[in-house]
Amino acid sequence: MSDFQVVVDELEPSPPLWHGSTDVSMTVWPENLPPPELLHHLAETVFNAVPLAVRVLHRPTFMASLGLPPNSPRFPPVWLLHAICALASLYTPIVTDIGEINLDDGLGAVAVSAGVFQGGAYGAGNGFRNADHDDEDPFNFATSHLRWSHECSRKAIRRGKSMIEHAQRLILVTWFYLSRGDFISTIACTSNLTKLIASLGFNTSSVYSPLSRIPSEYLYTGRTVVGPTNEEMCRNIFWVAYAMERLVNATNVWTLSFEDMDCSQFLPCRLKDFTNGVTVPKQTRQHLLSRNMLVTHPPLFTDSFTLYVKAAVIFGQVRTFNRRYKQHYALNVQSTGLLYDGWSSPSDSGSTPPPGGAKNRDPRETKEFKALDDLIGAFIASIPKEFQDPVGRNTGAKLDPVLYVAHLLPHMAMITLHDPHANVSVAHDSSAQKILLAARGILELIYNVCGTAFDLLYLDHTSSTAWFLAGTTIIRFLAAKSAQGDEAEAAILTEELGAVKFMLTNLGDRTGIGLRQLKLLDMVYKLEIEAQAQARKQPTVMSPATISVTNP
Repeated sequence: MSDFQVVVDELEPSPPLWHGSTDVSMTVWPENLPPPELLHHLAETVFNAVPLAVRVLHRPTFMASLGLPPNSPRFPPVWLLHAICALASLYTPIVTDIGEINLDDGLGAVAVSAGVFQGGAYGAGNGFRNADHDDEDPFNFATSHLRWSHECSRKAIRRGKSMIEHAQRLILVTWFYLSRGDFISTIACTSNLTKLIASLGFNTSSVYSPLSRIPSEYLYTGRTVVGPTNEEMCRNIFWVAYAMERLVNATNVWTLSFEDMDCSQFLPCRLKDFTNGVTVPKQTRQHLLSRNMLVTHPPLFTDSFTLYVKAAVIFGQVRTFNRRYKQHYALNVQSTGLLYDGWSSPSDSGSTPPPGGAKNRDPRETKEFKALDDLIGAFIASIPKEFQDPVGRNTGAKLDPVLYVAHLLPHMAMITLHDPHANVSVAHDSSAQKILLAARGILELIYNVCGTAFDLLYLDHTSSTAWFLAGTTIIRFLAAKSAQGDEAEAAILTEELGAVKFMLTNLGDRTGIGLRQLKLLDMVYKLEIEAQAQARKQPTVMSPATISVTNP
């Protein structure tokens, strides 16, 4: 065992969760891992606290494997267990030594991530200070387990061992960094994850294999997957990574690793089928090329995660349109290369680019823009009745964090699509009206959560990104109304901004991502409101600190 001391509270508030044998000889127990009972608790914490953990890991199989001797081939790899320990420490009251959130560099980087870009998860360096400098960079429980996870993983991946578990580890570590508000490390881990998954071929389906003389088993690294449950788990890993790449990059325009045209993987099955090991036939399952896939939801294949994935597809297509538009239309290319999955827009006029390219045309007149605009609304309208209430306000059911994001994403997509074109100073500007309506759709979901006892810590972190986007949209309108002297409307917008700040403040008290979004929102406020007021040499409407953050 390591000399590292786990700082824990008394275990009395949490009853023992270990139901297997604890007669494991500590002489063979992996170095640096917590004792079996604590490790079992930390694993259960991840499954209970992180919304998509039950998709990335098959819970019954994984928990059973923890009861095996450490020298069993079915015992989980230590690098995966270290990642679980780090992530669980953010949620369990048992571990108290989790370190302080540090946003001094504007990115929220924790000490453990200082060298991610200098060595990477698989590079020559390990992204950590030399042990001789531990006095300059002390490790707490979480960062110590991250360090051990990186070190063990780097050694094993060179031998090509347990590649699926390496992908799982990267997802868990990315969630950790995202929760801490460490944007650089989040992006770095997401990049490593997508590259690994592409090399494993998880983005492809065996039904739609590429043209090659090379036998299929040699086309990808470690592609052999045994059993339907593992096959579904690999499918889930891909879709989690696919959505993660789009959502952690929600507010930028960087190029994506996974393009829709290269993804032939079937959509995931329902969680209950995956958990129970039910074999779901492929013949009738949807994929990205299925006609009207985004607005058609077969009951036997649809649950919260399916809708989450479809909403992420739509959001990703909006990002791709915004990124490619000027290039493609400047070159008079008639399409931005997007796939709408068979969706035919009622507004498709079949128009072609005008002479002179993008500068002479309003992007909103293109068939791609119209298709996306219509698609967002069609997706919202197509959500099955049983999935229309993510917070359980009308059904009495428990809030579903995954479904909650599936409802937020269409509003995020609408804001992202129309924001570059919105003239918020014009009363009847169509794009301005749509982004305000979308922001208030997000506000409605905020109010719904406030009406429950649900702990914001257990929401998917994309929720905070949606709240931030709603806040920045409201700030744009607040600046315009203030400039126009419309005090009544400015008061309404100020109250709505206060609701957003309330949510981010409460989340920021517990997570780095909440604090980071809150600080960024205050920066946007200063740029839009205070700078404008200073330019007019008039008093500001309100300073960010004075905006009410009372519970809406």
